[in-house]
This record gives sequence, C-alpha cells and structure tokens, in this order.
Amino acid sequence: MSIRLQLLLVALATLVLPWAGCQYAGELEAVLRASQENALVASADTMARALSAEPERVFRDQGDPQPFSRDEGDLYAPALHGQPLLDGYQEDWGIAADLEPLPTTTGYAARLQVAATERYLFLYLEVDDPHFMAEGTDVHPEQDRFDRVDLTLQNPGGSLESYFFATAAPGLIEAQSVVRSDDGVDHATVEPRMLAYWLQTSRGYHLEARLPRTLVGRRLWIAVRGEGGAVAGFTGADLMRGGRLFMATSGLDAVLATFIRPGTRATVVDANALKLGAAGTLRSGTPGDNPRPGGSWYRRFVTADTTRWPMQVNSLDRVNGASVTQALGGHSAAEWMRTDGRDLVLVAAAPILIGTETRGAVVLEQAGDQLLELRDRALGRLFNLTLLATLVAVLFAFGIATLISLRIGRLRAAAGSAVGSDGRIRREMPESARADEIGALARAFEGLLARLDEHTQYLRTLGGKLSHELRTPLTIVRSSLDNLESEGVRADQSGFVTRAREGVARLQSILSALGAAARVEEIIKQAERVSFDLKALLSSAVAGYRDAFSGRRIELTAPPDECSLRGAPDLIAQLLDKLVENAVDFCPPGGTIDVRLIRAGSHYELSVINDGPPIPPQILERLFESLFEQRTGRDEKPHFGLGLYIVRLIAEFHGGKASAGNAQGRGAEFTIVLPLI
Repeated sequence: MSIRLQLLLVALATLVLPWAGCQYAGELEAVLRASQENALVASADTMARALSAEPERVFRDQGDPQPFSRDEGDLYAPALHGQPLLDGYQEDWGIAADLEPLPTTTGYAARLQVAATERYLFLYLEVDDPHFMAEGTDVHPEQDRFDRVDLTLQNPGGSLESYFFATAAPGLIEAQSVVRSDDGVDHATVEPRMLAYWLQTSRGYHLEARLPRTLVGRRLWIAVRGEGGAVAGFTGADLMRGGRLFMATSGLDAVLATFIRPGTRATVVDANALKLGAAGTLRSGTPGDNPRPGGSWYRRFVTADTTRWPMQVNSLDRVNGASVTQALGGHSAAEWMRTDGRDLVLVAAAPILIGTETRGAVVLEQAGDQLLELRDRALGRLFNLTLLATLVAVLFAFGIATLISLRIGRLRAAAGSAVGSDGRIRREMPESARADEIGALARAFEGLLARLDEHTQYLRTLGGKLSHELRTPLTIVRSSLDNLESEGVRADQSGFVTRAREGVARLQSILSALGAAARVEEIIKQAERVSFDLKALLSSAVAGYRDAFSGRRIELTAPPDECSLRGAPDLIAQLLDKLVENAVDFCPPGGTIDVRLIRAGSHYELSVINDGPPIPPQILERLFESLFEQRTGRDEKPHFGLGLYIVRLIAEFHGGKASAGNAQGRGAEFTIVLPLI
C-alpha cells in the first residue's frame, strides 16, 4: 500500500468525529426531549389551575358528569366555528363526518351526527329508505305510517317535550308537536323556531335540523320512523334512561387562546375525555419555522426509534392517550406519540380539580419539529465543522503524501540511474540536504555510492597496477628460462622448460588484457579527430582478417562511394578488431562473418554478423558492461569481458552507440551507430 493511500486512510479516520457527534446528538435529543416534556407539563398544570378557579366558565354547558355511553343514547355535540346553511348536506359544517348509527330492532338504517354553535344545536340524519311516504293531513301521527323523525327533549325547565319532522314534499320544513284542544281532539301545531331541510336521495333522505339551544335542556332522544312501523333510535322505555347531551362549552376556545403560544394546541376535556374546547394549532404558520421531518439528511443517523411509540388517533369528540387517562385519574403526565403523517407529537395533560374531584383535564399538544429544529441546529453546526475539519485533514494529508511520494520518487529515480551505462557512478542524491528521514536516507545512499565508486575505481586501475607490478617478475622468470636453456638441459627436462615458457606467455597475455581497458581509456582521451574514409578502412581491415582467420569466410558489404567520417581511425580499427575477434570465437569453422556498412540518413550503421549461436535475451543489455563475461566453453585464451566494453567506449567517443541482438536465422549481430559528422 502506498504512503499516499496510508496517509489518506489515516485522514479518513477523522470521520469518527461525525459518529461521535451522532452519539452526542442522540444524548442531546434525549435531554431536549425530557426538557420539552417538563416544560409542557408545567404549562398544562398552570392552565389547569387557572381553569379550576373558574369552573362555571369551563363546565357550564356540560351534561351529566356520569360516564358517557353512546349505547344508552348519549350524544356529544362538538363546536362549530360557523353557522351552516340548512340544505341537507353536511359538507359546510367544517368538521369531520362522524355519523353514528342509531340502534334498531327492525333493520331500519339511520345515522346521526350532532354539533352546536353558541345559539343552536344542529342535527344531521342520513336514512336508508328509498320508499318515501309523504305526510298526510289531519291525521294523528301515531295512527299514521308516513316517514318522520321524532324528537323527545328535556327543556331547560326539566319537563319532556315531543316534536317531529315530516313533510309532504322535500324542502325546508318546520317542527311539529301534537297538542290536545279543549274538545279533546289532538292537533299538530308548528314550532317555527325549529327548522329542518328534508333532502330526498336515491337511498332515502337526509335531514339537517336546527334547534335553538334555549329550547334544549340536558337530554335529547331521536327516533326515525318509516313505512310499516320500521323504527331506528330511542323510543318508549329508552326515554327513561340515557339521552344525555354533552356539548362543548361556549366561549371556552377564546379563553384557551389567551394561554397558548404559536405551535401549541390546547384542549380541555371533561371527566369522560370529551372535548369542551380547543384552541391553537401544531404549526406556527410562519414559513420556515417548522421544517418537516426528513428535511435534514443528518436525521437519518440520529433519529430515535419511534416504532414503539403509540399512534395518535384523531377523534372528533375526545382526546385519547395514556397521558389523558392519567390526568383524568388526578396525575399530570406526558407522552410522545406518532401521527399518520409520521410526525412526532408531544402530549401533556394535567387534571382540573374542583375541590378534590377531577372534573376534567387540560391537554397540550406540541409538534416534535420544534425539538428536531433545536437538535438539527446543534447537529448541523457539529456536522459542518466536523466535515470541514475532515476535508481539511484529508486534503492536508493528501498533499503531504503527494509531496513525500514525489520526494521518494525523485530519490528512487536517482538511485536507479546512479550507475550509468558506462559503469560510472554518480554520487549526488536529491533530498540529501533535508533534515528529515528521507534526507537521512538520501545521505546514506550517497555514502554507499561513494564507497562503491571507490571500489569501482580500484577495480578499474587494478589491471594496470597488476600489469606494472608483475612485469618485472615475469621478465626475471623469462630471462632465467633463457639462461637455463643456454646452458643446456637434459631431454627429460626440456618438457618442463617448455611448459614454463607457455605459462609465462599466458601470464603475459593476462596482464596485457587486464591493462587493455585502462590503456584504451587513456588513448581515447588523447586521440585526435581527423577525416577519413570509413569504407577504405573497413576494406583494408577485412582483407587482413581473411588472412588471419582463414578458417572463416569474412564478407564485407559497403556503399559503392566514399564514406567519409571524422574521428580516430586507429580507434575504429581497434573497435572492428574486437567485434571480429568476438565473432570468430563464436563462429563455427567454415562459417561466415558479415561486415556491413550502411549509410542511413545522418549516420552510419556498422554491423558484424556471425553464424554462431544466438545470444540469450537476458544478457543482451549487459554485454557491453565492464568485466562481464558469459562464455560456456573453455579455450586457452583468457577472457575478462573487456572487449565489448572497449567497443562501447570507442563508439561513445565518436558520438555513437553500440547495441547487440540476434540476426534472423543466424547468430549474433553487433551494430555500431556512428554520426556522419
């Protein structure tokens, strides 16, 4: 793994800070949640104590405080914010449709909903009876079988009164009541203060009625009668129980509005959890003040698990929840709930005590967005600062890693080229002036290269030194052998003298080879450049090679005209000697050695090709190195790997280069490129 990638991974480790921030945000949210709960409970307690001091303003329109029961015919009338038009439709009531079926033993289907304003009680009935029977004339209702709606109510004075709605044709109608005249005959009289609209439909009819609250007391029973004695609702014995009317308290909404602030909804319920009044909304109404959940991408990392929180059920008549139940039991409480829209709502409830009796409760609801907004502000700042710090750290680490990689790359390139193709060693290393670890490594490389250069210089001069030091001992040995032969030797001793002379000759050739490279370098430094005909030099040299190496065929191929070259003719001749001698060593007897000269553009190409074995590819690049020898066979002539090294030196002296390869279908091919000028 590269240093750049390692430092990048180290920099990315700073991403643990956002994770820690998420944990912190979670703890912060828990603290904020508890703080919001306590604050809302405290607000609910304050409102409950204030309302307990004025019970007549809260419970003056409340019905019987006994438990509410729809099965007994009890009715709850929520408050309407405006007076609807009597037209047989409920859409303009401004509240959700919550029709309750009336009980029946005859299968007659009718559904009822009631609501109230400060002046009127409104009734809405839907009856499934497609066979409409119009009202007759001068007929007693109980002897009649026409469709009608019976009302039995307790007036404010406490007495029971009966009315009915019936019509000969759909439209706006008035309530009627049956009175007995002085002659003992029952007559139907009209009550113009009670109005209704009878709307005929394909399934039956709708009845929307309006009753003045001054005529209605604490109880109300409704019965719907159809053809053949079909009845739905409460009649007969039912009138002795149930039928209690529970209504929202007039003016309580305005009282509650003075207690609450934007973003909070307050509801007062009675002991049956029925709504007496409500004010406020969960949204402040100011754009941007209440962001929707999910508006910040941070929330997906820190949002608490709300799947176990209870679902808030919106009901027209009551407020539900464990906190409300506890408040009606006399204890303040708060709980978090979910809504259908996946919003979070905090509900707090406090009991309204009249003396020691719990008569109701104050319920405050607050959207969880307020808490989320506070949390998101803190978390947003934390995330932004953390991500900025991480980005800076990553960029800084990446920059440092890039700088280090570049420095190491320069050092690697310098180390790779420290030893040149001519065997010379360059001691200077980049970055050696730096005081850090890379600088120390560069200085260590310089020290190593200095010692290697000293050793190389010693090896380069070793041949000359040996040649100089051993020349005198060899001369003494040679003269001693001459003296010994001049005095005469026995026949059995002549073989020893001969072998001694051969050894001396071999040592002399070894010393000559060891000093050849040094001498060539000195000769090259002192050589003078002249213009000469390269083709003529090659022709003369090849003629001599043919006489010297008669066992091989040596062929010359050259351009027909003169080939002028400026250089050292003696060095070119020595270069050709080394190449031809090398070719002869590897060319089998009777083989052919081709010497070719080609003029190619601005340079000459001098090639020597033999019929010997090909050169192994793995050593082609090293053939021209000093003291490199790769011969598998053995002969009497010593080889020290200096011949091709001298060839390279001479080629470079003339501004050219030497290369080796394998000829197609033949043996080795050595090519020297020499510039024309």
